[in-house]
Amino acid sequence: MVFQVLKYWISFFVPAFYKKIQVRNMHLLRQHGPVIIAMNHPNAFTDPILITLEALPQRVNYMARGDAFKPGFIAWALQSIGIVPIFRIQDGGKEGLKKNEDAYRRVNYLLRHNQKVIVFAEGLCIQERRLRPLKKGVARMVFGGYEHLNNDELKVLPVGVNYSQPGEIGSTVFYNIGEPMLVKDFIPEYKQNPAKAYNRLLQSLEPKMKELITHINDPANDQAVLWAETLLKRKIMREKAMNESDLYQDFLALTEITEKINEAGRQKNPFLGLFKEKAKSYFNTLEKTKLKDWVFDPLDSYKKQPLYLLSRILVVILMTPFAVAGLMVHILPFLMTGAITRKIVRYVEFYSSFFIGIAWWCSFYFTSCILLFSISISMFFYFRS
Repeated sequence: MVFQVLKYWISFFVPAFYKKIQVRNMHLLRQHGPVIIAMNHPNAFTDPILITLEALPQRVNYMARGDAFKPGFIAWALQSIGIVPIFRIQDGGKEGLKKNEDAYRRVNYLLRHNQKVIVFAEGLCIQERRLRPLKKGVARMVFGGYEHLNNDELKVLPVGVNYSQPGEIGSTVFYNIGEPMLVKDFIPEYKQNPAKAYNRLLQSLEPKMKELITHINDPANDQAVLWAETLLKRKIMREKAMNESDLYQDFLALTEITEKINEAGRQKNPFLGLFKEKAKSYFNTLEKTKLKDWVFDPLDSYKKQPLYLLSRILVVILMTPFAVAGLMVHILPFLMTGAITRKIVRYVEFYSSFFIGIAWWCSFYFTSCILLFSISISMFFYFRS
């Protein structure tokens, strides 16, 4: 019941933060049968919530840090919306690890009922464009699930989640679903040598997951990829007649840029160092002068044409009354949501999750106040008459 209410309510606020969400190969997730979804994890609760909303009416469950499950109402509410607590030794110590037996039993129960369960294969949440080494707990869960079910249909489904700017309002989200892996293919080796089967499963899964995200080999090149994305991505997409509004094609163009920088880094190409130097100088100049890249981009030359500027000015004039009306209605909850989120969130990985959650509570509060005020006024005039 809680899940049914929340899924519709929260779906109103997600588009206020992310302007576009796209999923590739959703049919693979919706296939009948038990599935363990192995996903990267750059953006806290937002990662599973968004794909859960996109997968509707398919129900998707996911695992989360067990230390968030405070006894009482919070634990009940989280479990009722499909969250399974899992403990890491740094969160709950050895006592927490003992509680994981309950988590595995819950996962096996869900799989037995042909449910889908997300496990964050890296074991941590961090905003960066790379896949961290996968944790052995993923393999233990997979083979434990197979032993419990004895079902050859059990699959591991690799999923990569890609954000344009995870913590920025107006960014995009692209879920890239890969081809499933049948667990039964690893069982003969597992029966002979479980440890070896664990390693082979992870060694097979890791490259599949890397293909689904933009993976930067060297953290020293993170900023270079962002600069190259701004300067080159649209040019590449137009040269190849790609659809700029299609997030999958956007992903392909960005992957091409990333791989070229990865290759330059592997070969220690001096051009990469020169590019970093020139790009840093260029973007520092833009920041100091408060200018935008489109002012100098040849692809955006049409924006400086008088007719285009005039049309934009007319649109602004015509839409101003509607913008002011919308601003008056939403400015207070929006400012309150931003202020509270900045106050309580210390890590960028949690910003969008808390922003969306707090926006929900603020909306609920203001809606309740308006409703109660309207009822009170109506009753006042009714009894007065």
